[in-house]
Parts: sequence; structure tokens; C-alpha cells
Amino acid sequence: MTIKQMKTIVTLLMKTVFKLLVLTLVIGEVLAERCRSSMKEYDPESQLCCDFGVVLKFNGRGQKLDCCTEKTFILETEICCKNVSNKFTEDGKEQSCCGAMHYLKSEKVCCNSTLYDKLNGINSCCGLSPIDPKTTICCRDRNSNKRPHSIGIRMKCCGVEYYNKTTHYCKDSKKSIVLPFSTSFCKNTKYDKLKQKCCTGTLHNVSDSDEQYICCGTKLYNKVEEKCCGGSLTIPHDAECCEKGHYNPKSQTCCNGLPVDITSSTEKCCGNGLYDSQYQECCGSVIYNTSSHQCCQPGGDIIVKSTEYKCCGKISYDSHDNVCCTKNKFSGETFKIITKSVEYHDTCCVPSDIEKSQSFSSITHRCQLGGIINKTVMCGNHPYNETSDLCCGGVLDKMGLDEGRDCCGIKSYNKTTKICCDNTIYRKTNKESCHQNSIDVIHQTLPKHRDYGICSYCNLHTIQNVKEFLESATNLCKQFVLKIAKLNTSMAGNTTTVDGFIRKDLLSQKTFKKLKIQFQVPCTCQLNTRSIILLTDLDDYSKLLRLGDSNLIIPWSKTASNYIRKRAKCAKDTNTFALETVAGFKISIEYTKPELKGRDRF
Repeated sequence: MTIKQMKTIVTLLMKTVFKLLVLTLVIGEVLAERCRSSMKEYDPESQLCCDFGVVLKFNGRGQKLDCCTEKTFILETEICCKNVSNKFTEDGKEQSCCGAMHYLKSEKVCCNSTLYDKLNGINSCCGLSPIDPKTTICCRDRNSNKRPHSIGIRMKCCGVEYYNKTTHYCKDSKKSIVLPFSTSFCKNTKYDKLKQKCCTGTLHNVSDSDEQYICCGTKLYNKVEEKCCGGSLTIPHDAECCEKGHYNPKSQTCCNGLPVDITSSTEKCCGNGLYDSQYQECCGSVIYNTSSHQCCQPGGDIIVKSTEYKCCGKISYDSHDNVCCTKNKFSGETFKIITKSVEYHDTCCVPSDIEKSQSFSSITHRCQLGGIINKTVMCGNHPYNETSDLCCGGVLDKMGLDEGRDCCGIKSYNKTTKICCDNTIYRKTNKESCHQNSIDVIHQTLPKHRDYGICSYCNLHTIQNVKEFLESATNLCKQFVLKIAKLNTSMAGNTTTVDGFIRKDLLSQKTFKKLKIQFQVPCTCQLNTRSIILLTDLDDYSKLLRLGDSNLIIPWSKTASNYIRKRAKCAKDTNTFALETVAGFKISIEYTKPELKGRDRF
């Protein structure tokens, strides 16, 4: 930067500062207080602006002053009634002003600058008149007008008027309008209700108490012969309303606001026309034949059955070239049609973002965690042999079919010696009846020392299931035990994506301030909106968590929360620790925790 440029910048800065100083002085001048009587400046905090000029607000003794006609007076000891007088008499009685006169408040009453003696109970004013409040009532309106009246039985004020409430009523207290019970106003016209009826500002020569005649807008009609439609139209009593018209229900119906003739009781409206509901339907406002066509949701496309065209929400698509992708959200379903990547593909794999959906063949592949993998027969997260193994709600029982067992909830049992009733296993009796065996309950023995797997949560439908789950779980030793609420699920193929909010970590009691979390489980699982507990070692919740059998999900309950919080931080030998504590927990459930039997605990 040259010396010339620096001089130019300095000059500009000095001019700007000078302008700001001038502006400040002008503003200060405008904001200064001036006394109108002398046009001199004064400080309202320490000075008074009187008609005779600017004076001090306090005298030498620190007593506060105020303006009188030609001088100031002491507020504490003096009064100004045009002239200054003592506030108190020599015997200590207080004086006040009544216009230009001063008077004793104990002896006189001032009504509109006129003094009256306090005699015969008179001690207050009603407008211009002095009154005795024990014998006189003061009625007033909203404009501060006042009028005195002698107190009477069953009397009441209506503005400044005083009326008998057994024979009259107050129509408008603001205008002090009092009317007999038999009189009212129809708009601005006064009328006798014994002789006339008012319908929205129009008078009719029928008594207001005649219940046979009713108002319909401005019209009056006989309710025996007619009825009112839309608050303004009268129609015959045996007809029905059809917007601004009417129809005969025996031979007509109302379609889109118009009367339409019908010939059959099965005819229904569709737009402005009729269809026979025995073999037709209405799609929005279009009639179609149900035997040959199909409607893609109300108001959607109409397609021919037994063709390549299918529905995807309200839109039709050619299934020869495309597939329909669906994503379930809390607010409803979202649909998207995509082109098949291979001709024989028949379905869609939807990840968390529906825009990234892919087509695949459901015969050879399956959709898991938003990705397409080769299809195998699975039980929960484990492959199994359908001819020899048994799969009970995602829990695998190897060789279960070969050994003659069957499923009871997520448990397997021997069908020759036991019976399953309401997902509970009982010993068989001669009658083999669930009712007869209800008192012969088999106390569940501790299952094999293994986990049920992440997808077992979908089968925890009863209190017994939850007990078994907690007793059998060996991987309760986790770094984080999270309470998650406000669940929202979406399913695609064999994958379920769950969105929710972390409320707190049960181990550290840390709150996450509504931190969002999204995770996937490798199965279809329709979680409800009830809170859950997630046990995991994963700590990065900013990304999608792909959960496996090293994680656990169980329904939220205070009992489960307390139990898991105590067992989550385990010793190094987790298997031994879990076996010891699980057995103790089982005893506590069966013998010392009877409240766990209540269904609402989980």
C-alpha cells in the first residue's frame, strides 16, 4: 500500500468519525427534556416543570414538592385547591379538595365539586348526587354514567336503569335497554313474542312459543309438513335433503348433490351415476366390473385382471418389465416402481433409502439388511434341515422332527408325554384336556445354555416367553444397555429396519437428549410402538447398526431393566457367571417375584 493510499484512507475515516459526532449531538438535542412554559431544558429526576417555570423537585429538607397555581407545595403536609392549604387541621383531621374549596373528609362529601353534609347516612356519591349506600343503589354503565335508585326487592341494574327481574330482562346493559319478558328485538325492530316469531331478522305472524312452526334461515315452516335442508331450504317432510335440492328415498338417491332415479336396492352412487354393487364397484368416480377389472386403491388406476399389469399403491405397472417396491413407515406406506435388472426377477429389496431399491428373484435369493443374498432355509439366523430339524418361532431344535417333538411357542416338547395349551406345556393325563391339566403345570427346567438370538424378540408374546428368554440368555454382559422409545419399523424382504430415540443408558444413566438411532435385524419383525431394551457393544449411533446374535432385544419393563442393569457388567468368565446368576434369577421369578406373573409387567 502506497503512502498516498494510506493518506486517503485516514482522511475518509476522519470524515466518518466527524459525521458520527455531529449525528450524536443532534440526537442528544432531540432527546433533551424541555419545559413548555419556559422552553428551557430540565431534569425530570430533580426538577419540576410548572406553569410559572422550572423549579426544584425537593426542598432543602428533602421533602417532595409539586406545582400549585403560582408556587410549589409540600405533598406530605399540604394540599392545592387553587391555593395552598394545610393537609391537616390543628386537631389532626385530614382535609381534601372539592374544586377550589378545601373541606374535612370526616364531615363532608364532595359530589361533582359540590359539598354536602354527611347526615342521615350520606357518605358517598352516585354521579352528581350524594347517597346513603344502605338505602340507595348506584347503577352505572360502561361510559361511567351513574344513576341512584332506592334499593328494592328482586331489582337489578341494567346499565343506569333499575328493573324488576321477575317481569323484565336486560336486553343490552351497554345501552341500558330493559324489556318485558314478552318483548324482544328482531334486528332493530321491537316485537311482541306472544304474536310474532323472528327468523334471522324476518318477522312472521306466529307466536314465538308455537313449537309447530320452526325457522329455516329467514323462512318459517310447519315441521309436521316440511323439513329444513342446509339451514335455508324447506322440502316436503317425506323427502330427503340432497344439498340444495331434495329426493324421494323410495325411488331416488342423491349422487354428488343431484337426485337420481333408482330401480334396485343394490344400486349405489359413483360420481354423478349409479352402479350395481352385485357385480360392479366404484374406483374414485369411475365404475368398473369386479369380475374382470381391479382398482388400485380408491381413486387409483383400474387394471384388467389376469394380465401383466399389477398395482403399486394407486399406480399400475407392467410386471413383465418392472417390480413394485414398498416401504412401511409410521406415517404409512411408500411405493416406488423400478425396472427389473433381470427378466425373471419378481420382487424388490428395499434398503433404508427406497430410492436405492433393487429387483431380485424370491425363488433363489432373499433380502437381508437391505442387501440381496443367496436363499437358504433359515430358522431365525441359523440354517436348518426342514425334514429333520424343528423351528419354533425362530428358535432351532436340531433333530426335533426326527425325535417326535413339536412347537409350543418358542419351546419344543415331546408330543407323546406332554401337551401344549396357550403356549404353556403340561403333562398329559388320561383325558388329555388343557382344562383338566391346568393344575398340573410343568415347572420349566433351565434350557440349554445358549442364546435365543436377536430375532427371538418377535416371538416374546407372553410373560412365560420373556421369563424363558431372560433365563436362557448368556450374553447379558454388554457395554451399553439402552432404553429405546418411539419405535417406527419398515420391512423389506427378510429384513426389518427400526427407527427410534435413545432415552438413556441403563448402566451409566446417561440421557441422550432424544438422540436418534436406526438399526436392522435379519428377519421380518413387526415391532409395536412399545419401548425396548437393546444390549450391545456398538457405540457409534450416527450410522445404521446391523445387529446380529451378539446383541439382545427385549420388551421394556422396570423389572427387566433392574435385572439386566445388575447383570450387564459381568466377570471375565461370563459363562460361569451367567449360569450362577440365571439359576438364582429363576428361583426369584418362581418363588420371590409373584408380581412377574402379571402380563402388564413386560
